[in-house]
Amino acid sequence: MGKLWRLIYSRVFIVLTLMVITVFSILWLVTSAAVLIPTLLTILQIFSILVAITIINRPMNSSFKLTWIIFVTGIPIFGALFYFILQSNIETRRYRKNFQRQAHILRQYGHTSEKVMKGLAKEDEEQLKLAHYMSEYVGYALHSNTDATYFSSGEAKFQALLEELKKAEKYIFMEYFIVDFGYMWDEILAILKEKAAQGVEVRFMYDGMNSLSTLPYNYYKTLRKDGIKAKVFSQIIPALSTIQNNRDHRKIAVIDGKVAFTGGVNIADEYINRKERFGHWKDAAIMVKGEAVANFTLMFLQMWNFNEKQENDDSKYLIDHRMQEKETIDSEGYFLAYGENPFDGDEVAKRVYLDMIQSAKDYIYIMTPYLVLDDEMIDNLTYAAKRGVRVCILLPHIYDKQTAYLAGRTDFEVYLEAGIQIYEYTPGFVHSKVVLVDDKKATVGTVNMDFRSFYLNFECGLYVYNHQQVLKDIMQDFQESFTKSHRITSVGFHKHYPWYKRLAGSIMKIISPLL
Repeated sequence: MGKLWRLIYSRVFIVLTLMVITVFSILWLVTSAAVLIPTLLTILQIFSILVAITIINRPMNSSFKLTWIIFVTGIPIFGALFYFILQSNIETRRYRKNFQRQAHILRQYGHTSEKVMKGLAKEDEEQLKLAHYMSEYVGYALHSNTDATYFSSGEAKFQALLEELKKAEKYIFMEYFIVDFGYMWDEILAILKEKAAQGVEVRFMYDGMNSLSTLPYNYYKTLRKDGIKAKVFSQIIPALSTIQNNRDHRKIAVIDGKVAFTGGVNIADEYINRKERFGHWKDAAIMVKGEAVANFTLMFLQMWNFNEKQENDDSKYLIDHRMQEKETIDSEGYFLAYGENPFDGDEVAKRVYLDMIQSAKDYIYIMTPYLVLDDEMIDNLTYAAKRGVRVCILLPHIYDKQTAYLAGRTDFEVYLEAGIQIYEYTPGFVHSKVVLVDDKKATVGTVNMDFRSFYLNFECGLYVYNHQQVLKDIMQDFQESFTKSHRITSVGFHKHYPWYKRLAGSIMKIISPLL
């Protein structure tokens, strides 16, 4: 039943259903109201043109504009209606207002210190541009006095997370996209219950999509009975709501303001390979200790208060961080934890990726489960390859979504012709979201290389600059993964990607901004 409801309320199902309804509606009009057809079609054409003009003049990505224009003009009745439902929903406006209020309240904690900026300037003045943008316009501070540990598997991250949870004395904040019953959740939940009973404040938040696939609808109430403060982001309801198109895709754990985790690993047994779904599950995560944890705390609190109507005293957790800045960590490099918020008008995650790609001199290594990009990202990646930068992309061999498989391959010819090397992870599915550039900088987080992560979801990541151990560990992960993968060639691509798959992929690419 869960899979059925998930299908019914999926974006693909909604879009295709509207198309089918429109086709049958037009056929009915043609057969039963032939006299009125010329006038009706003229009215619909004028209405569609007006909506298309509105879309063209909106400040949105060109790929979204193209998709919506095709959708509205190609499906004149329901296309325009669907557009207005998604763009003018009262619920979305309320959420946007709440997030803006939270950002205003917490922005004072997101400024990079003058000491850190001066230290970075001595190493690389080019890095100051990204740090300045993040600090002054978005509200995420760059930090030193921080250390980090990279995990090349979900299993390694899981064990480290359990160890840190057991050490909690004050509070535990957790925010995850997917939570499913099984060994992994049982182990984590047992610790959360124990800590809550000891007086530790435990807050746990998960995305509402779980209600359709993995968890009972009111599962958060069950957690509350165990002393856990639980909340669901955007609970799925049987209605078309724009907020249902903006999911909380983040994976964050913060313990006592001293330790934080992020990465691709959700809470379900396939992420630690205790259950096989798509072959071997390749994932990555990172653990942070020190000042940079403050940014993850800030992100969690903003998300936790997404539907709160009154202000609270959550800023006390960030004040504690400032007190901890006096502690010194013997580590190198700089760290910038950042979040993507689809309601703030800034494409933060995309800007981080573009900054890394545009500054690359030697190589760009990318791990991502999905590769469905807009023209700007494609142009930057191909130009990097054409100017002599080695660009290597690691993708799954076994996909979890056929739509992503088909849509992603529509641009493979462009990538291959530019000299980009594409590898598929032979043992199974790559879920890691990692970018490494020039032995100097990397990002690890929840951001996929697709429209949904760059424009629609709430995401997060950790940008690492010049921390040699972390960069070395990420490089080793890439090298080992490449040895387990096969490289796609132009000949092999054409052989295994026939015309009918190309046609399906082209359709998926066009509607991908809506999926």
